[in-house]
Amino acid sequence: MGTKTPGTAQTGDITINPATTYQTMDGFGIADVWQGKSTSSAAQRTLLWDPDQGIGMTLLRVGIDENGKIMGDAAFVDAPEVVKFGGKVWAAPWSPTASFKDNNNINNGGHLNTASYDAWATVLAAFPAYFKQNAGVDLWGMSPQNEPDFVASYRSCIFSASQMNAFIKVLGPKLQALSPPVKIIAAEPDVWSHTWNDGDKYGTAIEGDATVSSLVEIIATHDYGSNNNGTTRPAPPAGVKHKIWETEITYTSGAGIGPGLDIARGIYSAVNSGGASGWHYWWTQAFFDGGSTSSPPKRVYAMGNFSKFVRPGYVRVGISGAPSAVQIVSFQNPTDGTVATVALNSGSSAQAVSFFVSGAGWPSTVTPYVTSASSNLAAGTAITVTAGRFAGSLEAQSVTTFVGKQ
Repeated sequence: MGTKTPGTAQTGDITINPATTYQTMDGFGIADVWQGKSTSSAAQRTLLWDPDQGIGMTLLRVGIDENGKIMGDAAFVDAPEVVKFGGKVWAAPWSPTASFKDNNNINNGGHLNTASYDAWATVLAAFPAYFKQNAGVDLWGMSPQNEPDFVASYRSCIFSASQMNAFIKVLGPKLQALSPPVKIIAAEPDVWSHTWNDGDKYGTAIEGDATVSSLVEIIATHDYGSNNNGTTRPAPPAGVKHKIWETEITYTSGAGIGPGLDIARGIYSAVNSGGASGWHYWWTQAFFDGGSTSSPPKRVYAMGNFSKFVRPGYVRVGISGAPSAVQIVSFQNPTDGTVATVALNSGSSAQAVSFFVSGAGWPSTVTPYVTSASSNLAAGTAITVTAGRFAGSLEAQSVTTFVGKQ
């Protein structure tokens, strides 16, 4: 395309700065825990995982029961689709078998007996081979425990941060010895602040133990307890060595644009201030609440505003000058220079915006893709980019992704 002369921002421009880089994205996903094959149609799998015909999610979370088997065999048909499109499949247990616990019950919390650490780790380490035998694809990662900070009436198990670290030291080497090795994703507390700020501070404990830190690939958290109207999440401390994933949340029910804005706001908050490189909604039943595969609710399309265009390997880049009325986050593909900028307008009136892409690598045009009360990831007319600048309008109550390639 030749050499471009860098342009200049004008008053009121929102500046996208590809030279300022943050986390590299791993993608967006969902769980299919407790779901049978009959709930996963070919049409649904296309909608969820295909980046061309669907919304292109790339992360699937599956469940492990107390016997080391699958919690819902929908995973066996979902997983090949995820992997086919370059995604990752990982698993989390809800509870060890009752005899391994101090309450002798798979439900109502309880703790894994220290004497059973090795036995339970051995059960978990056998899961990837069982999973591949049934799904035909490799398991990428495993969590030691779902929500170790939450006593539930259903399957659950409690670990303090020190107990979690001790168990990871037993489980980690067993998973690393597999072929292919399975990565640890921990610790998945129920509340984001329990990762860094209060409670057991699971993430801080992982980072603070050199042995555990070397065994853990991803520091993960759930997002319950956060205000889904808020636009921030607890930031990781400076110098954190691990990637961060948000791995479970459910927002408001219904098919309308309100729940769609909730999911967009949650993703923005997790990625922008929480530093997350992976983000998951809870399960497909909640994801399709109020709609269906043939008539998806707005949250599916709002997820697509991110998952379809912000692909694994994209890097979050700098944004400055955004008005307080909107939330904006931008990403770039370091391979081909594609820029994907997601803008959320939760207000009741349209918002005019103008952008400036700094440097000489700006695209020639950008195309807006809009999810609103009347649009479902609808492609708008391409907008010409002149000397790095372009302008657009954000509909009221909408999510818009501007996509442009150099």
